[in-house]
Amino acid sequence: MTLYRLAYVSKPAPTLAPSDVAAIAAAARRRNPALDVTGLLIHEFSRFIQLLEGPIDALETLMTAIIADPRHHDIRIFLQQSAETRSLSRWILWTDFDRMALTAEEMEVHEEIVRGALASLAELDAERCQAAPPAAI
Repeated sequence: MTLYRLAYVSKPAPTLAPSDVAAIAAAARRRNPALDVTGLLIHEFSRFIQLLEGPIDALETLMTAIIADPRHHDIRIFLQQSAETRSLSRWILWTDFDRMALTAEEMEVHEEIVRGALASLAELDAERCQAAPPAAI
């Protein structure tokens, strides 16, 4: 089986509550093992960042549901690649509402994904600045 890796960043809905994040986690914990998907969902108050790893058909199924989910918007995929091995052995939630303990290896992946998301957002901001007309004086 070929393994695929996908990561995205998005903005939470303004009305997102701790119960919404708990519901997302519960659904992922039920669904992801059956799809052979591992990864990390980081929820910080100003953004979601998620890394998903698994078979491509499973990732396509998940992304269809994720894109349609009204609990977030402005989804930007910043990583799509095949991989030899998984970065993580389980699906993990890291949220500002309830921080889960991570192993040293999982924390390293957490930091790498956050850096990738921030670089992607910086690139998007630069693109928007280049496309914006100059301000009138």
